[in-house]
Amino acid sequence: MPCKRTLAALAMPLFLLPGLMLADDASWKRVASTEGIQVFARDVEGSDVREVKAIARIDAPPGRILAALDDIDSYTETMPYTEVARVVKREGNSTWMYTVINAPIVSRRDYCIKLTASRLPDGTLKYEWEPANEYAPSESVGVRVEVTRGHWLLRPVDGGKATQAEYYVYTDPGGGLPRWVINRANNTAVPDVVKAVRAAAKSDRYAKVSHPLTGSVSDTEADD
Repeated sequence: MPCKRTLAALAMPLFLLPGLMLADDASWKRVASTEGIQVFARDVEGSDVREVKAIARIDAPPGRILAALDDIDSYTETMPYTEVARVVKREGNSTWMYTVINAPIVSRRDYCIKLTASRLPDGTLKYEWEPANEYAPSESVGVRVEVTRGHWLLRPVDGGKATQAEYYVYTDPGGGLPRWVINRANNTAVPDVVKAVRAAAKSDRYAKVSHPLTGSVSDTEADD
């Protein structure tokens, strides 16, 4: 269903990937499993919208995945129903991005977020975002999304040639959509985002892309 993938964009036998926390937290309930992607959800106090996250292995180095995530100009090609994705400004390891999501059935959504990349002490790369609508145009193209936050955690495995990834999102797309529709859509659509990033990270486009945070060329030198 197209609207399910849209809402997430605003995002085996059960085993837990070592080093990625929260999957074994009793407050998280597994709600889906597809193509090696485990999807979990949990309630948020005072909100009808649930947090959702996916845990999966991606056969690409963390730096290469980060390069794909940071390639905002390509989001219209790589991310579902992204009509507009443009950088508002960059400062250090932070990027402000304005996005318009357009899909059948629901009206356009737009928002501006601040994305920040960092490296955790254990070597995990973190790419997190928060609302920054003060940088968005004064008038929305449809419905302005006010509540959205999330992150990617990218932990190197297999000597840095692969990644254990966690994708977390908490968003309310607004516009009067029933909460049960939002929650069901996110449960289904979050893995679609992971699949899209998996595919993007395998593109030759990022084989030799440098990111300042990684201090290397997409962590791919070991593959040369």
